[in-house]
Formats: sequence, C-alpha cells, structure tokens
Amino acid sequence: MMQWWERLSQRERTLVGAATALLALIVLLQFILLPLFASRSAAALRAEQAARTVDLMTSRGFTSSAGTDAASATGTPVDADTSRRAILEAATRRGLAIARVQVSADGVVTVQVDDATAESVFAWLVELRSSAGLEASRATINEAGSGLVRSSFEFGGPVSG
Repeated sequence: MMQWWERLSQRERTLVGAATALLALIVLLQFILLPLFASRSAAALRAEQAARTVDLMTSRGFTSSAGTDAASATGTPVDADTSRRAILEAATRRGLAIARVQVSADGVVTVQVDDATAESVFAWLVELRSSAGLEASRATINEAGSGLVRSSFEFGGPVSG
C-alpha cells in the first residue's frame, strides 16, 4: 500500500485524499447524523402527541373529580396506604417502573415514574381511575428523550382542573 502511495504524483495524492474525505463525510452524515436527527424528531413528535392526548383527556373530563372517586362511590374515605397499594399494583400490571413513592403526613401520595411511554402512563392513570377510583390531583409530565416521558403525580390532594 505504501509503495502504491509513493508512486502517485502529488496531484493524484490530493485527489485520493479529497475523495477519502468526501467518503468519510458521506458515511458520517448517512449513518450517524441523519439517524440521530431522525430519532430526536420522532421523540419530539411523540412528546407532542402525548401533550395533545393529555389536553384531550382533560377536555373530556378525565381529570375532574365529578363524584367518581372511591370515597364517593363507597361513602368512606380511602386511606393513603390503600391508595399507595392500588397505585403500585396498577403500575405493576401495566409494566411501569415506579421510581419513587412518598406519602405525606396529610395523606397525599406522590408517585414518580421515570422513562415510560406516554401511552402506558395514560393507560395506568385511566386504570387507576376506573379500578381504584383514584385520580391525580396534580400531574407533571416531561419529555425524557427517545419517546419516553418522566412524570410525577399527586393523589389525594385537592383536584385542580
């Protein structure tokens, strides 16, 4: 290989070097940068779709407590430990990994879900509402990248709608 390179004239070496640099640039663009940008835009699109789904669910009354919670259905208040167990069981059924659960002194259960799809988080919330009569009084959902979200929910506080 070295002998072949040595036999080339300066002009041929420059042309081979330029062709190599151009080939490296094409490989970099085609196989590294374009897939990276495509995955970022796809993740942003999924986050936007999740935000629209939250808006739609909110507009259709999925976050208002119009007498469908467990306390009004059974006539007895739901304690924080029962709520915590129901939240964790529903998350396990949905395949969600709960990152943190905190129960405050006034009975508010705070749950943090890291790196889950927005669809699975919304399905979990709907299941909590229908099976346990629990709904989030406060919710925060942020894009985590790669089409996943990080979310935090409070159950048991005053519902803001």
